[in-house]
Amino acid sequence: MSEKILDIRHLKKHFGSLEVLKDIDFHCDAGEVITIIGSSGSGKSTLLRCINLLELPDSGEIYYHDKNILDQSMNVNEYRTHVGMVFQSFNLFNNKTVLENCMIGQVKVLKRNKEDAKNIAMKNLQKVGMDAFANSSSTQLSGGQKQRVAIARALCMNPEILLFDEPTSALDPEMVSDVLDVMKQLAQEGLTMIIVTHEMAFAQDISTRVVFMDKGVIAEQGSAHDIFENPQQERTKEFLKRYRLQKR
Repeated sequence: MSEKILDIRHLKKHFGSLEVLKDIDFHCDAGEVITIIGSSGSGKSTLLRCINLLELPDSGEIYYHDKNILDQSMNVNEYRTHVGMVFQSFNLFNNKTVLENCMIGQVKVLKRNKEDAKNIAMKNLQKVGMDAFANSSSTQLSGGQKQRVAIARALCMNPEILLFDEPTSALDPEMVSDVLDVMKQLAQEGLTMIIVTHEMAFAQDISTRVVFMDKGVIAEQGSAHDIFENPQQERTKEFLKRYRLQKR
């Protein structure tokens, strides 16, 4: 039986009068690759941002290895080293080289010495095919290259789970496959991942579990085969019908 890493109970989040998350129950086991799909505005990214504490829920509980991360005694920075995040907008430091971007968190947060941080950074840059750009400024990179560096930077922190918030949505179409290939490789290596994505073929191919969100609730979840080949809810069927039309 897999170990439960995250357990989310009765999570709610409002922005003003808009209820974005409505009583979300969700969990993630070690080794799972969970993709969260759904229309824009369904609450997918907000759920990820609550998991990483970039947004504070209005109510509910988020347990990481049975410890409530919303407890005031929780060290948020330490927690984020275990539950990393890759953003759609890369969030690299423009005034630093690729290598420095991958070293800074290791040195400042994990307190690694610079030599160890450099070695780990180069290893992860090599993993994503960006080691040749180690001394380049991040401003010289294409969007796809920036996103691969952002993934390497997150891997340098040795996360137990990596969250991806629409990692390809800001990329030109020809750059998308390079980033998805890196993510597929990480999945094959057994990294636990929760991915918000609009890339349906990728979700169908990579997921151990697919979660379909609609209007702030989890409308349906199951294996990739269950969701894509035999959805039960009318709203899921309607959403996936558009995807199938796009494939033709």
